[in-house]
Amino acid sequence: MIDEAQLSLTSSLEDRGFWDTSGGEDIDKDSERLESVKAAAISSVIGVLASLPISSYEVHSLPQLLFRSSVVLVSCGLFGVTFRYAVRRDLDNIQLKTGAAAAFAVVRGLALLESGRPFELSTDALISLALDGTVSVVGSIFIFLPSAIALDYCFKMRFLSPFPTRKQ
Repeated sequence: MIDEAQLSLTSSLEDRGFWDTSGGEDIDKDSERLESVKAAAISSVIGVLASLPISSYEVHSLPQLLFRSSVVLVSCGLFGVTFRYAVRRDLDNIQLKTGAAAAFAVVRGLALLESGRPFELSTDALISLALDGTVSVVGSIFIFLPSAIALDYCFKMRFLSPFPTRKQ
């Protein structure tokens, strides 16, 4: 009976073109903007809170902490919006959700690594660079993964709706 209900629901949604967003005329753009702002806000707050232990260990002054937290705030805000659009209605796809968080973490971690010290071609420098890169990427994972978990929780509690939101 459960399989029949799922099949019925899936075929009903497909008949209405629920998965097809090419038309665009039945998408509520105002609701979309609001949901994207909510996703950005949730992700930003959780990301900044998750980054505080790492940031407080690495920075030496309050202005550095504020600057670093501002960068995390913007990064996680963009992550929240992108996560909402990437996941869409596929809320049970764990590979998609963790993949989105991992992609943002790797890009941010490598960008932090790139902005560091100049590159030297020696074994010690390469090992040091690899370790710094690993620390940067893992630190970024500890920022984006809690944001993804919070967004997923908000989707499941229906505080946040996945893309697309239809006009009613």
